[in-house]
Amino acid sequence: MFALSRRKNRRKEGAGISLLLFVLLFVVEQAFAVQVAVMPVEDLSQGDNGLNPSMTSRLREVLIRKGHAVVEEKRIIDFMAKNRIRRVGSLDSNNILRLRQELGIEYLLLGSVNQLRDKEPAALAISLQIIRANDAKMIWAGSVHLCRADVRKFLGLAEPRNLPEIEDIVVARAMEIMPHDLPASPEASKGNFTEEIHLSHEVVKPGETLRCRIRFGESNVKPAEAAVSVVVGGKVIEAVYLPQEKYFEAVWQATGKDGRYPVSVSINRGQQSRKNVFAGSFMIDGRPPDIVLALRGQELDGEVVLRRQLTISAVLKEPEPLASWTIAILDGSEQVVKTESGRGNLPGRFSWWGQRQDGMLAEDGLYSVRVEVADRAGNNGVASEKFRVVRKRPELTIVTEKKEGEIQVDLGYDAKVPLAFWRVELRSGSGEILLEKNGEKLPVRFSVPFGNESEKISCRIYGQDVLGNKMRQIIENIIALRPGRERDGDQDSEKGAEESGWSVDF
Repeated sequence: MFALSRRKNRRKEGAGISLLLFVLLFVVEQAFAVQVAVMPVEDLSQGDNGLNPSMTSRLREVLIRKGHAVVEEKRIIDFMAKNRIRRVGSLDSNNILRLRQELGIEYLLLGSVNQLRDKEPAALAISLQIIRANDAKMIWAGSVHLCRADVRKFLGLAEPRNLPEIEDIVVARAMEIMPHDLPASPEASKGNFTEEIHLSHEVVKPGETLRCRIRFGESNVKPAEAAVSVVVGGKVIEAVYLPQEKYFEAVWQATGKDGRYPVSVSINRGQQSRKNVFAGSFMIDGRPPDIVLALRGQELDGEVVLRRQLTISAVLKEPEPLASWTIAILDGSEQVVKTESGRGNLPGRFSWWGQRQDGMLAEDGLYSVRVEVADRAGNNGVASEKFRVVRKRPELTIVTEKKEGEIQVDLGYDAKVPLAFWRVELRSGSGEILLEKNGEKLPVRFSVPFGNESEKISCRIYGQDVLGNKMRQIIENIIALRPGRERDGDQDSEKGAEESGWSVDF
């Protein structure tokens, strides 16, 4: 019995030692693992500064499974908020070096995706960059793209059925081409440390001027001992030292096709050191935005007509980030009736309630909506569509004729805007209802008996057209009317646009 108890205790001690060794090995492995920061992945299909959280999480999970020590997402977000980093998908060299200093990371992963999810076949493309943090140098870049049609299999077995499954395949393929081992990077020597690299203009038109400024952190830098150049698309631009500003500057013109161009800085100090630093990238964009403008309102004779409100939808045929937008309502003489503008991308929808800039209702007539946008390079796009405002109340005609103790009434309507409904009430002098009729179509004929010319019969007519314009007409005594058409009486009209000038739905 005593021997059996000792064997059980030994088993417990052995299990405890194994668990302790496992924990120690895990801690040691994490202590020596390469620290990697996965920056938020940019989603180009969502427009300006779009974010793709699911792809960011997938990349984090895969790197953790590969044994890398991935910095917590909250620490990355806090760092970006602290340093006012608002854009995703890229990071300048100053913030890369600051990221290493504050979070102790050795590498960071930058990425951007573009996806097609609204149409079949679904497609996804991802571009990734690995940046070494101690010198802000890009050590690897790669891209993977996949369309659902590219992975058709026999009988449809194991085909990706949706975009998340395509994301899994794309991430797996990206990991295959990514370096498997990221060596621990040594500390950057102070002699090689650059305090600031500033690349002007993220997006430019063809032919515009770009500048890259490099300022060293050491106060005793000797320009004669350093040769600095900027490399853009394989072309080397020598940087000139400016004594008063105390920095090197390279200037060049944006040439080439539309697209993104990486920029690196080469610093050569002879026998002391030589290194290349990833400075960032810029985009050449010479194509104006193409706007698709749609108006939604009442259709009448092939025209869009304002009915209570006009819904305006403006989207880009090829989505891209915008710098500003302006929307305006113009009358027939091209005078601005109402206008609104803003920064960034277009709102999803505008609603115009038929009011001018001064708050008054717009008069009847032909109008147009004009939308102007400017992208980040300064390219302008314009689109316009016409519509009509019709506020005139419907006018119903009434013809009376007396026949053998009856008064016959013909009610008609000959305007272009169709009626939605009409209603007629005939009352005696004492207020008794003699006749009630309603409907949608006119003309109509009806009659009521009457005794003599001194009798009084009042008539109330109500109507509304399909645009929402209403009318009410009161004739105090139809017996006293002269034969023929009659429009006299007390008439009221109700306007359909009583809301504020317009609203922007984000």
